[in-house]
Amino acid sequence: MALHAFDIFPAVMFFISFYGLAVSENIIKSIVFTMVMSSAVVLFWLGVGARVGTLPPIILDTELLYDMDSISDPLPQALMITAIIIGVSVATVAITMLNNLIRKYNTAEWTPMRQMALAHEDKD
Repeated sequence: MALHAFDIFPAVMFFISFYGLAVSENIIKSIVFTMVMSSAVVLFWLGVGARVGTLPPIILDTELLYDMDSISDPLPQALMITAIIIGVSVATVAITMLNNLIRKYNTAEWTPMRQMALAHEDKD
């Protein structure tokens, strides 16, 4: 089985996003990289479910029941709808939390916010 662009692109996209998430100093960039990682996972599984030369899982001819290799798998596609909804929900919660943190600390950077939080914790 040969590798195609839809096999390699999501993996490259995932690892570039992972690197960006690891070195990012800005919380907004971290949220964006997390969303891109989620999209890479969805693209990967959609590529696994549908291959070149396969047909949609709508069986109009009973002969296709005996040739299941020519039908694309609908399960990854159905699961990715759930993954997209969860990804959007996580991004929404992260943006809401960031909004509250910016109002409290007046910054969207990890290091200054961590220092202010530790200083605020020491006062208590």
